[in-house]
Amino acid sequence: MKKGIDIGGTFVKVFWEDGTREKHYIKELSKDRQAFLTKVREIALSGEPEAVGVAVAGFTSTEGVVYRSPNIPALDGVNLRELFKGLKVKVVNDVSAGAYGEWFYEHRDSKVLLFVAIGTGLGGGLVVEGRPFLGACGCSLELGHHTIRVGGERCSCGRLGCWEAYCSSYGLERTYQRLSGETLKDFHIVQRALQGEPYALKAVQEFKEHLLTGLMNAVHLFNPDRVVLGGGLIDLMAGLLEGLEEELKATCESLPAKCLRLFFSRCAEYCMARGALALSLTDDTQAKLA
Repeated sequence: MKKGIDIGGTFVKVFWEDGTREKHYIKELSKDRQAFLTKVREIALSGEPEAVGVAVAGFTSTEGVVYRSPNIPALDGVNLRELFKGLKVKVVNDVSAGAYGEWFYEHRDSKVLLFVAIGTGLGGGLVVEGRPFLGACGCSLELGHHTIRVGGERCSCGRLGCWEAYCSSYGLERTYQRLSGETLKDFHIVQRALQGEPYALKAVQEFKEHLLTGLMNAVHLFNPDRVVLGGGLIDLMAGLLEGLEEELKATCESLPAKCLRLFFSRCAEYCMARGALALSLTDDTQAKLA
């Protein structure tokens, strides 16, 4: 039986072919590189899977090397294919995996599917005619790091004005702090917005405006027929984003807007692990992942 795993800084999540799910807490090991890698390998090998798909947050090459993982520094420079030697394994950026899972399980009739996941950060994935688009060396669709405001807020990557600097958990928290003078976590801000608090509603409105700007750019670049939004923060905010499809279409040129549909992902926290499983289930020549 095959499985997908999603390597995060706090948990490793597992999605088996029969639907079984696992969550392994690994945050306490993340500062000890060797202990962290040993545990991740142990999780991957557990249950003697015949093949494993691996989703990992970061700049991950088509050869399975994690060049940099901003939230999981223990993975920087690690060749995951070497780490999982002895397993049949496919390694891909987590949001690219999530995008493929959306196509594989939910949107097989889509020609060009764009998946945007927003939580701690912001990432994108693209599936074209049923194949994940990874770019020349595996790091395409780093949409969180395209600039939407020159000289704007500082992003976690160090640059100014990135989309992620505004549409992410820390982006929402920073906006709320600027407006109210109070420091709150993202889920408390969303809760207050749902209760009608003016500062929280204003922070959500600014988030939404920046979300639409980034999505408009992506629509004009990729001409998708499906845009799927997911990630922990989007799951929290879905009730505050009603009418987003119509607003997005109104900001875009009429031709790309004509064939566009927007959906909210339904796969919740196991989205990336599910996508990694889908890649392990797919013939190499179709998925174009050796």
